[in-house]
Amino acid sequence: MAMEQGRFVVGSVFWRKVIDRTVAYVPAIFHWPLIWLGAIVFFFVAAPARKALLRNLKLIRPQSWRIANYLRVIRVFANFGWSLTDTAAYRILKARFRYEFEGMRFLDQLASAKGGIVLTAHMGSYDLAAALFAQKFHRVVRMVRAPESDARSAEHVDLALQQASAGAVQVGYSDDGTALAFELLKALRAGEIISIQGDRIVGTVGRENVDLFDRKIPLPNGPFVLSLVSEAAIFPIFIVRTGYRKYKIVAREPIVCANGNASRDETVTEAMQRWAGALQEITRTYWPQWFAFTTLL
Repeated sequence: MAMEQGRFVVGSVFWRKVIDRTVAYVPAIFHWPLIWLGAIVFFFVAAPARKALLRNLKLIRPQSWRIANYLRVIRVFANFGWSLTDTAAYRILKARFRYEFEGMRFLDQLASAKGGIVLTAHMGSYDLAAALFAQKFHRVVRMVRAPESDARSAEHVDLALQQASAGAVQVGYSDDGTALAFELLKALRAGEIISIQGDRIVGTVGRENVDLFDRKIPLPNGPFVLSLVSEAAIFPIFIVRTGYRKYKIVAREPIVCANGNASRDETVTEAMQRWAGALQEITRTYWPQWFAFTTLL
């Protein structure tokens, strides 16, 4: 059977269950070699993800040798393995994690806001970050995710988040269409916090080109339209792994899509470009933890 089909596809629930059982029954001292072994294996069998990472790394490091980027791909796979392992350890073993903050004043603004949009990227353990935020600040977070390629994997992710956050993180999927948009708008107007990943296009979601890595690259414009309509600020927040069960939560200055003298389209475009600047800064600094398994172009 091909590794990119059936139960062994990279996004399959099979691998998530393997990680759950490993965390539950294998001593932590063996996790490091198993994760790196898995990263090397997936480098060879996960061809679509490997090719996407190579193309995206070429954007981040245009002067780099191709062989160096091959080694970087393995490192990204290893970090992805650590993020899944840490999330499972937090949920199954109730493991304790250390975390530090960069831009704490912006997190405080989010915690006290009547409603807000967290805009993040596929980095670190964003599921763990959402659960930690919900518990630290006692706020419910509605997380919007791209649909999983495996329906059983989606069920596993939803259940895992519910268990890890004690129900404080609620999940919706970006292919739910207009109904989801109205639900999110209603939630923002009720003072809730929603979390959206804004670093790649999935399916037929609305998009707009921005200047990113000296290219014109499409990014989703939905969060910015939602901010404009709801008048809720956008908070760029990222989580990166800094050591064994240790993370840093990085927050940048909020982006406000306010109606002024500019047109609606100009307001959205300007806000998206500010987000692109924050995304570029963070991904260039923490490229080993950017899980960009689909190409940007």
